[in-house]
Parts: sequence; C-alpha cells; structure tokens
Amino acid sequence: MKRIEAFFALIRAGLWGSEREDTLPEVALFEGATNEDWEALYRMAVSQTLVAIGFDGVQRLPVSCRPHRALYLQWAAKTAQVENANSKLNEMVKRVVQLCTSQTVHPVLLKGQAMAACYEVPLHRQCGDIDLFVGKADAKRTVQLLEEAGAKPSGEESYKHTCLEWEGIHIEIHRMVGRLNAPWSNYRMQRWVGEWYPQSICWRHEMPVPEQQFEAFFIFQHAFMHFLNSGIGLRQLCDWARLLYTHRQQLDISALEAQLRRMGLLRAAQVFGSLLVHQLGLPAAVIPFASAKRLALEQVLMDEIFSTGNFGQWDARITPRPKGYWSGKWHTFTRALRRCYTLYQFAPTEACFYPLVLIQGTLIIQYNRFKSKLLPHVHT
Repeated sequence: MKRIEAFFALIRAGLWGSEREDTLPEVALFEGATNEDWEALYRMAVSQTLVAIGFDGVQRLPVSCRPHRALYLQWAAKTAQVENANSKLNEMVKRVVQLCTSQTVHPVLLKGQAMAACYEVPLHRQCGDIDLFVGKADAKRTVQLLEEAGAKPSGEESYKHTCLEWEGIHIEIHRMVGRLNAPWSNYRMQRWVGEWYPQSICWRHEMPVPEQQFEAFFIFQHAFMHFLNSGIGLRQLCDWARLLYTHRQQLDISALEAQLRRMGLLRAAQVFGSLLVHQLGLPAAVIPFASAKRLALEQVLMDEIFSTGNFGQWDARITPRPKGYWSGKWHTFTRALRRCYTLYQFAPTEACFYPLVLIQGTLIIQYNRFKSKLLPHVHT
C-alpha cells in the first residue's frame, strides 16, 4: 500500500464529503491493505489532528476495504470524542461571547470553531482552544470579566494575548489578532485590522468572525507562522481549503493575492495553495495563484507536515525541551533559528526577522513580569 497516497485519499473524501462526488476514495488504493497499513493510517490521522475527517473518509469506502473491526471501533470512538469536545467548546464560545457583548466588548473568534462552521460536518473539525480578539483597549477588562465569572489565569502571558482556563477549556484573550515579522509588513497587517474592527465584524453560525477578506489572509498567515516556528499539521491547510471553498463566491481572490504579495507571503501562499489543489482536492479555480512551478517547495512542505505533525508536537528530530525556564527559551529559539534557515525560501523577509521577533517577545514578557513584581512595592 502507498500509505501517503491512501491517507490523502481518505482526507479528501472526508474533507469534502457528499458535496463532492469526485472525491470518493479510489478503492484500488485500499485493496489488500494489512492491519499494519491501517494502523499507520490511523496514526497519521492522529498526528495531523484529522481523526474525525479521516473516519469520514473511511465511511465512504466499501465495507470490504475498511480497517479491521477493532481499529474501526477505536476510530469511531475517537470520532465521538471529537464531537463531544466540539459540543462543549461551542457552548463555551456562546457563553464567552454573550458575556463580552453584554459589557459592550466586541469579541471576534479567531480560527477554531469559526473554521469548524465551514466544514460539511462542523463537529468533525478537531478542536483545540478558544482564541478571542477584543483589541488592546478592552483586553484587560475582558480578562477581568472572565475571571469574575470563574476563569483562572493559565500559562505565561505574551505580548499578543492572556491565557485563561475555564471549566477545563483553554481561552486566549488577544490584544492583537497576530503579527508578521517584517516591520513594514506587520504595519500593513495591523492597519488592515484597524480598517475592519469593530465596525465590519461578520457573523457565522451566531459566532463573530473577522471580515471575510481579512480572514482568508489570516488563516493562511497564522498557519505559515506556525510552520516557520515549529511546524503544522494538515488540519491548518484543511481549514484554509474549507474557508476558501465555502466562501468562494464572496471572496475577491485577486485582492487576496495582491495583499499576500504586499505582505511578502505570496511565494509561501503559492506553495501552500499548490498542496491544497494537488493533495487536498481544492478546485484550482478557487485559488488561481497556486503555482505548480513550486513543486520542489511543495514537497518540502509536505515532508515537514508529516515530520512535525500538528504544531510540531510529533517531530522526532528534536530533543526534549529542557525544564529550566531560560534553557527552555534557548531551546525554542535555536530550534526556530534552524527552521528559519531551512525554510528561508518560502518567505525570505519573514524568515530573516523571525529570530528578532522572538527576542523582542521574550524581552516584553520579562519586562511585564518585572513590572508586576515591582508595582506592589511601589504602591506600599
């Protein structure tokens, strides 16, 4: 069995479902598959956070070509867990959004459940946490509102967001949507956010989401930043594919291409887009700037995806992060430095400036920690 080819066939079938009869998996790929083959495909789905999507693909196979009973039942059980986790997260999103809007805060849901709404079966998009952008002016007030409602601080605060935990769900309150590494590109991105927030917030399945044109840029930008830093799984590419396809009638793809060029990300987007077309089955007409001329970089991207898994959590090439705070920071920094050198061709300016942004972020965190320790003594 050609496992990678078979895995993509399952993901295509699950990603598009009944919307696309042309994505039915090719039966010949699965004839004669051994238990070991199916175990390998299942592990791929787990590492790429595509368990339920992969299972949807399995469901589109003839019964004779499906995995053995024990694995099939295990896969079905994991899919049910994904559904339950999504239902729980959806309820929490409603609570948090209602809490914010009741206090005249304008929340915007980034990624996550906003992306799930673009899938044929929203509950099968494997979920993570809740990322909520509220702007710099309302960030502190929003954190206070959630803490008063029962949320607890969690993890280290960054220059972008504050982390909270509420009833077992991780919530990030964002002061900024995200950022680019090159200063001039980041300036353009932040200015773009200011042009649509809060007056042009959109709503999707009763969830506030970014203005659509910006969201189409942001979902790719966020995925690429993680790719440059530590790695990504196929779920992030599936999100971009589903968003572009679901809203293809509303999006101005020529304008998106122009923005990507201005931000220094067009070459990377062409490579990502090429993989969406060639491996995930996105119709080429939906993303015409995807370039078949970048096949060498597309192979690099695919190799990295299968080497690192979701957010780099499955990368066997790296040593464990040391337990010490500063040694851990140094471990993360040197790893990012090596990746920037290796992946330079995707977006040269972003790769060059990324180490500087990491240093800046660490300095800001340390300044805030020092200030929080100093202020109580100042007041006394």
